[in-house]
Amino acid sequence: MITLVKQEIYKLLHKKSTLILTVIQLIIMIGTAILIKSKSNLFDPTSAILDGFGGLMWSLFVLIAAAASIIAMEFQHGTIKELLYRRYYRGQILISKWLTIFLYSLYYYVMTFVVALLLKIALFNSAFKFTAIYANNMSYLKIMFLGFLGSFLTLWLLLSLVFLLANIFKSNGAAITVGIVGYFATNLISGVMFLLMNKWEWLKWNPFNMMNLSTQLLEPTAKTMTLLSTQQMVIGNLVYLVIFLALGYFVFQRRNV
Repeated sequence: MITLVKQEIYKLLHKKSTLILTVIQLIIMIGTAILIKSKSNLFDPTSAILDGFGGLMWSLFVLIAAAASIIAMEFQHGTIKELLYRRYYRGQILISKWLTIFLYSLYYYVMTFVVALLLKIALFNSAFKFTAIYANNMSYLKIMFLGFLGSFLTLWLLLSLVFLLANIFKSNGAAITVGIVGYFATNLISGVMFLLMNKWEWLKWNPFNMMNLSTQLLEPTAKTMTLLSTQQMVIGNLVYLVIFLALGYFVFQRRNV
């Protein structure tokens, strides 16, 4: 298993796109910070800093594409046969890919968090202190950390679905599209979803509602709309994560090579 993970990481590190996408993310974050600094009368630096200067959004796109590609490309290029010929079990191959994307997602989130902190210190140090209280008796730093944590959990809910779809479809395009659309759909259908949940309370357990975890971590009163406690939403995210990964595992075990 460790050997497989090392091989996946090696392939990831030696892809030109890995470095290029990292550079693009840094450019986006630095460019956003400079723009906000120069147009401080039009933009709120606080919310931009807490959102990682656009880094979280870019990370989402990159990781969804990576999760879909890491499986689909094995079948498209026929390299899955080489792995099976080496007497690796299918389950080992798939889990190694999960672990690789998990490490890759940690890399992106830690990088985004650290760069956002550095940009705040470099360009907006006088705007506020991280130790100052921002909202709900929480400091700016705690709010930022919880925002990143909630985003990471909901990201992995999406990635588990992407892994499943990448195993079902031969092309990674469908998995990428569903992952990205699923993310934006949460904001688009929230109003209607909350109305339906008030009528049929059992709908509160739907996966789209779990995507509101980040909001509820920062604003506990959001539970009046989600109808779930923060603990229930965390558990719900993890349960759906396990379900989608398990279904993906089942499909991968039976997929034709």
